Amino acid sequence: MRYLAGMVLGVALVVAASAAGMARAADAPAPPGGWSLEALMAGLRQVRAASAHFVELKTVRMLNRPIQTTGTLKYVAPDKLEKITITPAPETIRLDGGTLTGQQANGDDFSVDIGGHSEIGALVEGIRSTLAGDLPTLRRYYGIAFAGGQDHWQMDLVPKDHWVREKVERIRILGAGTVISNIVVDEKDGDRSEMTITPDAP
Repeated sequence: MRYLAGMVLGVALVVAASAAGMARAADAPAPPGGWSLEALMAGLRQVRAASAHFVELKTVRMLNRPIQTTGTLKYVAPDKLEKITITPAPETIRLDGGTLTGQQANGDDFSVDIGGHSEIGALVEGIRSTLAGDLPTLRRYYGIAFAGGQDHWQMDLVPKDHWVREKVERIRILGAGTVISNIVVDEKDGDRSEMTITPDAP
């Protein structure tokens, strides 16, 4: 189950990035009060569908060099997410409502009803609230630290759920305007993943 929760976290975060990336900064000027977390979330609420390419570097303590994966991301509001890994081995993960399905790199298919696993649900609902621009719900699942201006900002998310905190120490999201460019996930065991997002042209 921890493996499945890790997959949920990965697909939810990177598709969140692709969704945000489709909303260009020029289309979402800063409000009179200046750029803020609230302005970012308002921009995310405008995104109905998006796609992107990703490059991820995963640093594992037991390995001498990072593992690089590449692939595509898709999001359709309000709750359809997809991550397709192309290299080094094909893998597909889809989240549709309350069901997680896909095919692992070894060819095995899987299907999970998220409603039956509260710890996975905590991951999913927290990210869904980000995609929906629902700040109150996001704050229910994560402690949030936001800094920077419209040209360059940083958001750190710290899980509130005890089970999630055992795996994930912090999620750092970087961007400009409503375009998310990088996501860094620091895991509790010292492993780290850094993902670069390149949105597809509108």
